[in-house]
Amino acid sequence: MLCKRAATGRQRRRRVAGVALTLGASWWSPTARAQPLRLRADAVAETPSPAGLVVLQGQDDVRPWVSAEALVWAGAKPDATADVLVLSARVREPHGYGELRAGRFVLATGAVLPVQIDGIDAIGRAPWGSTIETFGGLPVVPRFGARAYDWLVGGRVAQTVASRATVGVSYIERRVDGDVSDEEVGADFAAAPARWFDVAAHGSYDLTSPGISEARAAAAVRFEPWRVELFASQRSASRLLPATSLFSVLGDIPSQMVGGTVRWLAAPRLDVLASGAAQSVGGDLGGNGWVRASLRLDDRGDGNLGLELRRQDVSTAKWSGVRAIGAVPIGRGFRWSTEIEVVAPDHPDGRGVVWPWGLVALSWRSRAGWEVAGGLEASSTPAHRYETDALVRLSRALEIR
Repeated sequence: MLCKRAATGRQRRRRVAGVALTLGASWWSPTARAQPLRLRADAVAETPSPAGLVVLQGQDDVRPWVSAEALVWAGAKPDATADVLVLSARVREPHGYGELRAGRFVLATGAVLPVQIDGIDAIGRAPWGSTIETFGGLPVVPRFGARAYDWLVGGRVAQTVASRATVGVSYIERRVDGDVSDEEVGADFAAAPARWFDVAAHGSYDLTSPGISEARAAAAVRFEPWRVELFASQRSASRLLPATSLFSVLGDIPSQMVGGTVRWLAAPRLDVLASGAAQSVGGDLGGNGWVRASLRLDDRGDGNLGLELRRQDVSTAKWSGVRAIGAVPIGRGFRWSTEIEVVAPDHPDGRGVVWPWGLVALSWRSRAGWEVAGGLEASSTPAHRYETDALVRLSRALEIR
């Protein structure tokens, strides 16, 4: 199961990419009555055929309450395809009492899981802290495919109390061919009763197949230089790691967890974090834990060094790993960074005694606005004996007066 999960995760995240070239440019005007348009175009060279990503964003300086955005994915020969991922306009009430978004966008509110729709999302806010949101539309089908009576509707009602707590209730219903395919109710809560204490929780319940779809609760206390958090969740917490990282692929397993995290500011630039949790996957009990140290080499954090140790011991996912990171400015606009991970499985089963993953990158930024960055990634996983990928990015910011 672990091998299949790793292979599937990596295939979804990246096809057989060889070399990628990204070109970006931005235009804006300092005049008060101009209508600036920020334009970014990405051309990605992929094996066996290239593809492109175009991002457009626009906002009027005089009327900042109106904005629009578009994100279009364009394939290339031999199977030339193009698809609109985002194409929406947003209008906000100047005083923050409401907003309206229409078009194609990703909806995420309260306990509702993110969903891409062609529709409308309207929000109204009252001066006394009440919020009412309603949305509806058609689930997105690739390349504007046919949708026969497929739609979804829902909403959220929330109330803020004394600017310290917010509680919300949400509902969503999805239909396929006119029949109910999914119906969920959810609740979310967040509060900061004191400067040193805050709590948050959210959860959703499936009415179609009765049961909890997702739930997470956390409570944290802060007293310098410490921060302690206790949490409970139905799935493992995602880590802020690269999408192709072995730690991310092998460790993010849906499950139930109860645990805690401790952060210690050991020195002005040195953070030490540790986390441990009891975990259940398919009825098998186990756990996971990690400890991480991060040293910032300057006040801005442009340079840093880090080391992480991790242990996963639940169901068929039983392994130990170490991760080292480093990023160092080397003068004249250059910055070098690297990440190295080594995972040792408890039961290799002929798939290699260790699974290494590494990334090396170098970037350069000029005073004229040019930026060039290149990276090389290599790994050995349960699915592939070895794999190497390269990425190059070129961008420049322009100002037209």
